[in-house]
Formats: sequence, structure tokens, C-alpha cells
Amino acid sequence: MANAGQSDFGLTTADGAPPSAVIAGALIDAPSARTLGALGSLDPLDLPAELQIDLLVALDRHASWVAALRLRALAAVAGEEPTDEFIEDPFMVVDPIREEVSTALRVSNFAADQSIALTRSLQSKLRRTEELLAAGEIGYSHAAAISDECGRLSISEAAQVEQVVLNCAASKTPGQLRRHARRVAARIAPLPIADEVEAEFAKRAVRMFSDGGVMATIEAVLPAPDAIAVWNALTACGLAGTHPHDARTLAHKRADALTAWAQRAAEDPKLPTHHGRKRLETQVVVDLPTLLGLANHPGELVGFGPIPAGLGRQLAADSKWRRLVTDPATGHLLDFGRRTYVPPMALREYIVARDRTCRFPGCSQPAFRTDLDHTVAFSEEASGGSTAAANLHCLCRRHHKLKTHYSWQVVADAGRGDCLTWTSPRGKTYKSHPPSQLEQPPELASPPQPDALPVAGSTDLERELRELLTHA
Repeated sequence: MANAGQSDFGLTTADGAPPSAVIAGALIDAPSARTLGALGSLDPLDLPAELQIDLLVALDRHASWVAALRLRALAAVAGEEPTDEFIEDPFMVVDPIREEVSTALRVSNFAADQSIALTRSLQSKLRRTEELLAAGEIGYSHAAAISDECGRLSISEAAQVEQVVLNCAASKTPGQLRRHARRVAARIAPLPIADEVEAEFAKRAVRMFSDGGVMATIEAVLPAPDAIAVWNALTACGLAGTHPHDARTLAHKRADALTAWAQRAAEDPKLPTHHGRKRLETQVVVDLPTLLGLANHPGELVGFGPIPAGLGRQLAADSKWRRLVTDPATGHLLDFGRRTYVPPMALREYIVARDRTCRFPGCSQPAFRTDLDHTVAFSEEASGGSTAAANLHCLCRRHHKLKTHYSWQVVADAGRGDCLTWTSPRGKTYKSHPPSQLEQPPELASPPQPDALPVAGSTDLERELRELLTHA
């Protein structure tokens, strides 16, 4: 711990105090705005090594204090737990305040849910935990761990857990504290065996993460017997049909078997439809110069992110084509090839391709799983909304219901029907723009004209492009 006797190299803060004294006080005294301001005036690079560590700890204490202030403000916004009866509809808007918080703070709906649950828990039954957070004795992650493990407990049971776990909370990491709180909660309020198993099974999930390049990771959290069954099946399928000269590793074979299984499963006619289509599309977006090998701008794998130009060309060469015309300045979708579809289907396809995701601010639900919503309610009267691209947008079921029943208002900006302005029940406004189909290069080159396309030695891909451009 810092003390006033440590060397400060003659440094002083704005009010004349040596840094060691400021930091020493910040490590002991109750966090405050004045102390945080004094700590913020220090340059860590000017401090000796031991004071740098003490400054870090002091700032962490104040970060906990600020987190407590933030949670108190959130409590005022969120109010008490909603009292609506549980309805077995995953899109039911039981607690509409979540969207107000997620849009205002620019965080995901999941993060908003977690913060709201924590602040309600601290205000209703974990007041001692909130006090230690405000005092800088524990961190936000510590408070969240205790709250999670006390979620099923009554107020009196949660108080008993607090009495035990908070005595040693300051010396534990959040993970250690979570396990400790779980054990204490299990002793104070044991779960029946069936409930414990059900609670564990409720954690099953499949998630996908980008690895930052051309690879992605799919992670499955499954009950152990199911995981073994999947693993054994992938191993058997991977080994089936191999030959002595197959250079793939067993890991490669399992990965290829999983992809082959997914492709076969996607052909099942019993799969549910999305906007009238039986099979979901893998969509790759590339610009014309890159497609023809005249440039190497990154492409876009919809739902994943940017991919190298070479991979984009490789995928495009084995694809069915659809013409997408984008604004050269913004990259937003302007036009959509419709020659192969009847008008209703073509319009649906256009809106899904344009919006890419739900158009509620911050929502990332893929467009193919959303509803098409009339921004201005449809009416045959002149003042009503029409079934046209400028008046149709993708909304996931939850946000569709939020707009219809929970006082969120949305209007399309004049002159820019693809730009939406949302107004929350509290009067705050948020903009929603359709995503660019591609990130535009710094210096946009003029695309080649149809009559400038190569003729001699044209590939099948180039001939198809010529045909598309000729009739566009």
C-alpha cells in the first residue's frame, strides 16, 4: 500500500498534494468524486512502479463505486420486477424497459437484461452487497456472481447467503466467489435432485464466434450423454469412406462430417420456411471489380463478416446469381433483381436482403427470422401506408410487438425511406440505418462498363455476368 513516505520524485497534484498521499487516501477512504478527480490528474508513467500498482487498485475501487452509482440510476429507470404472468412465448414483451436501456446505452439486449436483473436484485434483497460495491470493497463482477446465485432464493435466504459469503468476498476472484455462493445457497435452500438436473440442462446452447479471419468457431454446450453421442457420431461419419491416401487428420474429418450433415439436413422438405423459402441461403457479397479479378476488395459473408477477395471469388464461382445494386457512396442497397420471382416474393426478398437484420436499433436478429412490418399501417386510403419497399422493414417478433403494443413509435425519414427514427415511451429518439452491403474502399474506382468486359477466353462466370449486365 502506498504511504506518504514513498518517493514522488518531487511530483504534486493540482492542489499541491504528493501523489503517494493522494493514492494512499484513495486506498482507505470512501470513494468520492473529488478523490477520483485527483487520481485522474495523475500520469501513471510519471510514478514509480509500486505507486503504479497502488494507483491501479485505487482506480478499481472507484470503478466499483461508479458501477454502484450507475446501478442506482438504472434502478430508477427499470423500476420493480414486472408482474405480468409468464406466457410461454419467447417473443412476449414481458419487460419492455429492456429496449429503452439497451438503445440508450448501446449494449446488447442480453447485457441490458443482465444489468436490470442485477440492479433489481441489489435493491430488493442484496442491500449489503450493494453497500460493499459502493464502498469499493468488491467489484461489479463479484456483485453479479452473488446476484446470480441468489436469484432463486427468498429475501431471508439471500440474507443468509450474504452473511456468509461477504466475509471473504474481497479476497476471492468472481469465479471463486460464485462457486462459494453456489455451495452456500445449496446448503441453505437445497434444490431437489430433479430441479438441479433441469437447471443444468437449461444451460445447453450452440454459439458461433468469428476467429477474426476466414474461420469461425461453433461451440456446443450439451448434457454429457448427448455430447458423447454427438462426438461418437461425428467420429464414425468422419471415418466412413476414408482411403489410405486421405491426408486429412481425424479432426478435419469430424469437421467435414459436421458440414456434410448440415448440408443434408438443409434439404429436408419438412424444415420451416422463412419468408416463403424452404432453405436458408448462404449469401456472399462482392463488388464487380473484385469478382472479375480487377481489384481485391474484401467481400462480405452475410452473418459472419468480411472475407478475403480470393475466397469471395471462389464462393461466387459456385453460386446462383442475384443482382444487387448498391449506392457507391454509402454501400446501401438500392435495387434488387426480380426477374425470376412473382412480385410478392420479390418484394420480400428485397427487404430481407436490404435490411439484413431486425431494424430496431441494436438488434442483430437475422432478417430471415423476422416479420415484415408496415412502418405506416397499411390502408387503402390515401393517408395510409402502402405495401412498398419504402414502407416495409424487418422487425423480429419481440420488437414488432413492442412497436404495436408498448408505445414505441417509428417513422421513416422524409426522402430516406430506408432510415428509421424510433421514439421510446420516454421520448428519447434513436436512428436505425440499413447496413452497407460492403465496406467501401478509400478510393472508389469506377466499375467496368458492360462493353469493357473481357471477351476472348471469357469464363462461364464472366459470360454470366455479361448476360446479367446486358439485361439489367
